[in-house]
Amino acid sequence: MGRPVLFLFLVAASLTDLKARYIDNFHIIFGFLLGLASAFLERGVRGAADGILTAFAVFILLFTFYAGGYLGAGDIKFIMAAAVYAGHEVISRSLIPTTAFSLVILAYYALKSGRLKGVSIPMSLPVSMGIILSLN
Repeated sequence: MGRPVLFLFLVAASLTDLKARYIDNFHIIFGFLLGLASAFLERGVRGAADGILTAFAVFILLFTFYAGGYLGAGDIKFIMAAAVYAGHEVISRSLIPTTAFSLVILAYYALKSGRLKGVSIPMSLPVSMGIILSLN
């Protein structure tokens, strides 16, 4: 159940975010609950607890970026839902590729618009790519 469902969740969220620049809360809640069920079925109570604690850590770490206007609330909720699926190890390994993909996508949007200031990118795409690259 785990990896294919995680992959579908990441792709669906990325496509929605690219098209509408918005990820529906229903999609995020559904992904969070499926991720929790998947973590429990694959890794037991420890896996479910790891997912919840990882999601909580993501919230704590990324809230300052939201408060500063660098991330949207939907981006944080999306990353939290993905963290429930993936757990702390995958999320930790995904930081460097996610950052690299973010910079490439930012450069693309900046070149496309002719400016850098005020350019925002749909974060679900680089986060999804980083997580997929970091899966075992």
